[in-house]
Amino acid sequence: MSDDPLGYDDLLRIENLNVEFRTTEGVFRAVRDVSISIRSGETLGIVGESGSGKSVTALSIMNLIPNPPGEVTGEIFFNGLDLLKLPVKEVQKVRGNEISMIFQEPMTSLNPIHTCGKQIMEPLLLHKGYTKKAAKARALELLKMVGIPLPEQRFKEYPHQLSGGMRQRIMIAMALACRPKLLLADEPTTALDVTIQAQILELMKDLRKEIDSAIIMITHDLGIISEMCDRVVVMYAGQVVESSPLKDLLREPLHPYTEGLLKSIPTITREKQRLHTIEGTVPSPFDMPPGCSFQPRCQYSTAICSEKIPDLIHLPDERAVRCWRQAKDLSKQGQ
Repeated sequence: MSDDPLGYDDLLRIENLNVEFRTTEGVFRAVRDVSISIRSGETLGIVGESGSGKSVTALSIMNLIPNPPGEVTGEIFFNGLDLLKLPVKEVQKVRGNEISMIFQEPMTSLNPIHTCGKQIMEPLLLHKGYTKKAAKARALELLKMVGIPLPEQRFKEYPHQLSGGMRQRIMIAMALACRPKLLLADEPTTALDVTIQAQILELMKDLRKEIDSAIIMITHDLGIISEMCDRVVVMYAGQVVESSPLKDLLREPLHPYTEGLLKSIPTITREKQRLHTIEGTVPSPFDMPPGCSFQPRCQYSTAICSEKIPDLIHLPDERAVRCWRQAKDLSKQGQ
């Protein structure tokens, strides 16, 4: 049994993750005291604006933060092993095999000097012991699965010969090749049209059903979150500000930032109404405001919000929130 505060038997458990980058401008704290857990067969959504720490958290799980300039502290347990303390060779056995990642930018993630087919075959040859013939057959099967026409031709082509959407599907085929226990999907359908997007999401659902894979879905699209996820983690300025089962979060967001995100979703019923926006901008990581990072933009801000950083409060029903307003409400209920 896990010692996670919520009592899960976890496939992945992140405890007090901090990621800093040392730059000429100073120390950039990209991720601050993040704790997340996910069970086998579960899909966890991570949402937040650009710069909130979502992608850096995923790269930390993959042990892909370069040092220097990056420095990662905390614990990342996968199947009971702390990935941050494993020797490099042991990490390489896990990466691309038991944990795979669909990267946000396929053009910079794919190798320009190798054909797409060779890149899909590589994890099968390296981790699964396939023969070249079997690996090619599986690669062609994966190309068909992700909706790529003329798979025999695309197999022989290089990344620069394909469109952005095609390259994204090549990345997805590579990530699914070894049928990973944990799939990290960083904006996996951004470059795809609606039809292909639906096919890719169905592929991920099938993977989850077939081998009980867990999926961490990183996206700005709350529509994808509502379709795919069991639980949601909301990040802001490098911190987790709320985590909740999907239905509870959509029905009753606890953090003002989450509330603002949900109000910003355009709907058909809001005809001729102005779209809601969250005033202000995300603070610079080199110049964080005192107290709560969201307080300069928060309509509920009070004096304590600008004085002290709130703790992440764990609530019943698998919910948690980092907010002084919620802390005050809980203290009143306890009186």
